[in-house]
Amino acid sequence: MKNEVGKQRAITLKKNYPEDVTYYISPMEGQDYIAAATAHKRMMLIDKICPGFVDEIQGFADEVGTEPEKMICYANSYHSSHHCCQTAVLPSNTSDGHFYVGRSYEYFVRDERSLCITRVTGKPKHIGFSLQNAGRMDGINEYGLVVSMSSTAYLKPLAGDGCEFWVAIRAILDRCKDVYEAQCLLEEIPLCTNANFLVADASNHASVFEVASFSSDKKRISVRKPVGGLLVATNHYVSHEMKEFDEHHFWHSEMRYSSVWNSLLRDAPYINDEKMRKLLSTPYPYGPCCQVSFGPPDRNPWYEVDMDAPIGLEEIVCKYDDVEIDNPEQFWREMN
Repeated sequence: MKNEVGKQRAITLKKNYPEDVTYYISPMEGQDYIAAATAHKRMMLIDKICPGFVDEIQGFADEVGTEPEKMICYANSYHSSHHCCQTAVLPSNTSDGHFYVGRSYEYFVRDERSLCITRVTGKPKHIGFSLQNAGRMDGINEYGLVVSMSSTAYLKPLAGDGCEFWVAIRAILDRCKDVYEAQCLLEEIPLCTNANFLVADASNHASVFEVASFSSDKKRISVRKPVGGLLVATNHYVSHEMKEFDEHHFWHSEMRYSSVWNSLLRDAPYINDEKMRKLLSTPYPYGPCCQVSFGPPDRNPWYEVDMDAPIGLEEIVCKYDDVEIDNPEQFWREMN
């Protein structure tokens, strides 16, 4: 049962990281709790999009002794963080015939840092980093469907009703088997997010869905397919039809996009596991690695995670440096 998942997550946090519980049940900084009526409206919307999500939050709230309406996931309407790089390499460009999807997390160290293996009866198993408790920042399910995201339109407030990316990603992992089903779901559900979703499946299909939600009457989803078997997304829109939405397109996003794209072009068609790891470990501006929330791979080892691993908690201590950005005026310069 979904509420049992939420309950077990709360028990684990209370036992091992009790200070983290406050994050999930406290209002956002400088704000009060949202009205119960508003929370219930959002609950009903989310439950239609991702059945079981609300039950999971209920189980967590019951275990920590609070009302589900006060959980931060119902209050957080948009995020201002601006990070992440995604890439997909089809087998036509690999020397071992494998399909690679790479994901990095740049410049933001306050994510939840919780990698969850989730096994719920009646839904596909999945692995993914949590966001807003029951939401997901990215993940892969037992069908081999991978989904990740990178934020766009930095600091552009969202408008209109709909779900944020972390609800949409959890719904895709819970409900979809391939890219086609994920596209149908993204087009069906009400979205309220500015993001690039990269989705890839076990049949070697991949797409980037560029989503903009600037107002209730100014929303768009554009689909971008691989070019020459390669696909890259950072923190700006690339599709021509998304040009009007490409606000706050920063220099560092363009640099990471170009460095990853050029590296893939240089190594194709002989890309393999070693070269993908090397690319993700290459520091900015020659690669995407800068300050990574879960431990930069140029300073930390790689780990393999088994979707069928026994129930339990494993703590991984990551090393990273608190560095100053060289030439910040150039780094944050807007391209448009």
